Amino acid sequence: MNSVVIYGTHFGNTRKVAEAIAAELKSRGPVQILGADDAPASLPETTDLLVIGGPIEAFRMTAPVSRLLARLDPTTVHGVAAAAFDTRVRPHWWLPGSAGAGIAKRLGRLGARMIAPPEAFIIEGSINEAKGQFPVLVPGELEHAAAWAASLAAAVEARAPALAET
Repeated sequence: MNSVVIYGTHFGNTRKVAEAIAAELKSRGPVQILGADDAPASLPETTDLLVIGGPIEAFRMTAPVSRLLARLDPTTVHGVAAAAFDTRVRPHWWLPGSAGAGIAKRLGRLGARMIAPPEAFIIEGSINEAKGQFPVLVPGELEHAAAWAASLAAAVEARAPALAET
């Protein structure tokens, strides 16, 4: 299984989640991991799974992830198994927004085959640049990312024999 994992990040948390996802997927086959600003407009023809994630910023996806989705070539995304994720502070009823949902919606419009609902990975802490304080992933979130990636791979692999028979 060939996978592409693309991420946007501010403080490195989303990159860490993307790396955990890519590490798990690597046990199933080749993986490319790319920052959103460095990702090409076209996916390799052999892509079986595309995973895109980013942090929530102002209740939605960040500009680099949005620009990536705007330039992705739909002909290389159409029919590819895909999943979306985001990093966010611990959810509160008064704190709306989901970068993952926005990413999934845009991938679906491009013709990707969404294989899982968007996944959220939790960060905590506040930003105080003067003191060098930045949000960090909650303990256990990297293991959560690996387990989610394994479930994505299983979903893609379960469908593969059915596609070969048609």
